[in-house]
Amino acid sequence: MPARPSHIPHAIERASLQKMSLTKGLRAEHLYPAGKQIIAGMLRKGWIEKQPDGSTYCITPAGDAALRAIIPTKR
Repeated sequence: MPARPSHIPHAIERASLQKMSLTKGLRAEHLYPAGKQIIAGMLRKGWIEKQPDGSTYCITPAGDAALRAIIPTKR
């Protein structure tokens, strides 16, 4: 099966984005199972951003769009 396109979140990214969509911000330890590398990747993709307080992350409009993206299925 081909790799999933980078604009569609994989399961761990999706779980983190779903948690963030319900709040105004979450600390990194509340994004489990996402670790430092997953969080860094979501920051690079523009799906999340660090809040001005420097300790919490929130979902961006791009992250919301990624969360709503249709996951392609093999038929």
